[in-house]
Amino acid sequence: MNQRSDPKINNSYYEVAKSLIHALELKDPYTSGHSYRVYKMSKDLGKLFSLPEQLQVSLEGGALLHDIGKIGIRDAILLKPASLTMDEFRIMKTHVVLGADIISQSDSLKHCLEPVLFHHERIDGKGYPHGLSGEDIPLIAKITCVVDSYDAMTTNRIYTPAKTPEEAMAELKRCAGTQFDTEVVEAFTEWWQSKFIINDQIIGVCSTEELKLNLNQCHS
Repeated sequence: MNQRSDPKINNSYYEVAKSLIHALELKDPYTSGHSYRVYKMSKDLGKLFSLPEQLQVSLEGGALLHDIGKIGIRDAILLKPASLTMDEFRIMKTHVVLGADIISQSDSLKHCLEPVLFHHERIDGKGYPHGLSGEDIPLIAKITCVVDSYDAMTTNRIYTPAKTPEEAMAELKRCAGTQFDTEVVEAFTEWWQSKFIINDQIIGVCSTEELKLNLNQCHS
C-alpha cells in the first residue's frame, strides 16, 4: 500500500514519529536539531537518486528516527562531556538495535527500519551492528550514513569542536569507498555544492515547534 495514498496512514506515521522525536529531545536536546537536519538533507538526497515513492518515504522516516534508540542509552554515557571508553562505546553502538526494536513495535513505522538499523554499517564491512558491506547495505541506509556523518562533523559537541563544511566534505571524500558509498558521496557533493556554494544556504538548528511545522507540511 502506498503510504501517501491514505491520509489516515500518513497522519499516523508522522504523529508517531513526532512523538518519538519529542521523547528523544527531552532526554538529549542535541538530537532534535540533528534529527531534523538529517531528515531534511536525506529527503533532498533521495530525490537526487529518484527513489520510488515508497522508498523515499522509508528514507525520510528512517532518517528522522535514525537515533531513536538513544532513548535506551544511559544518560551517563549518552550525555558524557568527554570521549567514551571502549566499553562505553560498545554500549553506545547498541542504539541502532534498540532503535530497530522501537521502530518494529509500530506498524506505521516498520518501513523505516533500514536506515535506523544500518546507518552505521560501512562499505568495507567494518561497521555495526552486522558488519554488512558493499551492496548488502540498503541504499537508504547508505544515504542516511553519509548525511548523519556530515551533520555530526559540522555540529559542536562538548568534547569536540565542529569542523567547517569544507573540512567535513573533505573527510567524506577521503573515506568514500571505505566508510561511505562512493556514489552517495558524489550525490551529496552535488547537493552540497548547490546548497552551500551556489545558494549559500546553511541548514540551522530548528526548534521543536519548527520541527512539528515542517513535518506537517513536508508532503503538502
